[in-house]
Amino acid sequence: MDEKTRNILNKDSLADTEKILGKRWDKFDDVENMFYMLKFMEDNTVKGDRLRSIGDTHYKMSWEEFKNLLLSNGFVNALTYELKHGKDEIDECIIYYQPIKGWVIFATSYWNKGSINGGTLYAEIQANNKESLNELWLRLSTGGLIDKENLICSTSHDVREGLFSKIEDMENYGKFLPVWTDKDRFLWFVDYVDNKVGGYDFKKITQSKIEKCSQEFRNIIGR
Repeated sequence: MDEKTRNILNKDSLADTEKILGKRWDKFDDVENMFYMLKFMEDNTVKGDRLRSIGDTHYKMSWEEFKNLLLSNGFVNALTYELKHGKDEIDECIIYYQPIKGWVIFATSYWNKGSINGGTLYAEIQANNKESLNELWLRLSTGGLIDKENLICSTSHDVREGLFSKIEDMENYGKFLPVWTDKDRFLWFVDYVDNKVGGYDFKKITQSKIEKCSQEFRNIIGR
């Protein structure tokens, strides 16, 4: 990740506004709150333009653009199925994987396959050395050290914004594993139709979808 992209992704509009105005957000009056909202929208526009220009994920990208970006980065379709909800809406859920890097993505669309509703990338990464582990730790998003001896960490990331910049940043300090060492790690393959059923078992739902995927995919996650 280059310095310009890092600064844009790490920008905190609220903290910047507090610094400009010299007061905490909970002391803002109506005019100051409006100033903050305008700054927030401007910062998001700059961020989206930057991510779009470097071919990365961003909040305003279409569902088809998102899927095509994954395919162009070596992902393979493991499972795609439709989500029927509301009166007439038909959306889509996907499980994609990158066989060389061991990346796994679960994601759903919204607005009749018009945009990304949400999604998560799951992976394991091995730090280059103990010094690199400290830097890698700061970039895991969620996850942690799962093999202290071999410096292996699990990690997961929201796919909607700056995904490949964050991945690139992590690869400065480690190598993603094409086959996971933790065969029982937490995975959430529950879509927003699944979770409307009372008392659903997320483990059973997740496993049922894994069993519909290719053997190559299942070899990565060990299930």
